[in-house]
Amino acid sequence: MIQPEEFNKKWDVSKDGPLIKFNDEDLINLNVSDEVKRFLAIGGLPESSPPYLEFSSSQSIGRPISNVLNMQGVFRKYLFLGSTSYGDPICIIEQEEKIVFLNSSNNYEEVFINSSLNQFAECLLLFSKMIDKAIEVNGEDALIDNDIPESAINWLTKEFNRIDPKCLENDSFWVVEIENLTN
Repeated sequence: MIQPEEFNKKWDVSKDGPLIKFNDEDLINLNVSDEVKRFLAIGGLPESSPPYLEFSSSQSIGRPISNVLNMQGVFRKYLFLGSTSYGDPICIIEQEEKIVFLNSSNNYEEVFINSSLNQFAECLLLFSKMIDKAIEVNGEDALIDNDIPESAINWLTKEFNRIDPKCLENDSFWVVEIENLTN
């Protein structure tokens, strides 16, 4: 599992944009493990990341999704991290600490992304690396043109399975994203 220092070194700020790092004051009241807090403080999250994900500033990180989006109290266990390209909230679940998004087009149904923040961060790195591989083979517009070589998709799937096999189950976020690469 990737550590925050390693994530920080591997994230290419010049190519992929800045990382948002959180100070201890923003993290102290979060109901998550010290490991998660450490990752957010040292590794951080990217401002944006393929596949079209946006992460939030310290003002809304970790606030219950029920407060961020004025949703019902049943959503209090979800702490806001960012959003998908469709504006669906990406969250970490208190206690469990798995990463999910809440599908707004399906009554905010929980959709699994990764088993931990560390695994999520590593998958973000790998997705970015897969795009680099596609660009090497098919040119600068490979992602926009949906011209991803099968070898890059196979490599990504193998790496995701190594990092977090659960992220490739059923209709999880990453399964759908990989399917979108082949359409």
